[in-house]
Amino acid sequence: MEQQWDFFKKSETSMGVFYPLHYIVAGYDNLADASAAESAFRESGVAADDVRAASGEFVAAQLESRGDRNMLDKLNNELVKIFGTEKAYTTEDKQHADDGGAFLFVYAPKDEDAANAKSVFAKNPPVFARRYLRIAIEQIVTNPKAT
Repeated sequence: MEQQWDFFKKSETSMGVFYPLHYIVAGYDNLADASAAESAFRESGVAADDVRAASGEFVAAQLESRGDRNMLDKLNNELVKIFGTEKAYTTEDKQHADDGGAFLFVYAPKDEDAANAKSVFAKNPPVFARRYLRIAIEQIVTNPKAT
């Protein structure tokens, strides 16, 4: 049986690919840095259930555990791969996890939430950060290792 993420308020996938709508995904070099950023977000007024640090090992396991996908999901996944959107970020995230990195997830449905995140990131800089919107992915901090 596949373990589901219980943190996300909505489904964390789109067309069978990781796509946490209304969330910011940030990468940190290690879990200690991601946890420090989580604390900083809470101090900035973000609710405890709206921000979560996670080890790269946990996130990689979740990204690889999409065993419930049907044929349409797999076809959509291939289309996404061709257009280089969400799949490229999933690949980057997997590599970040494999390199020992950690992640921070912040619920940011409003522009004010994103502005607060940018302020917190200025004091707790991530390796990368992106916000998943309904029709786009906003780069907040670009991953220097991205190809």
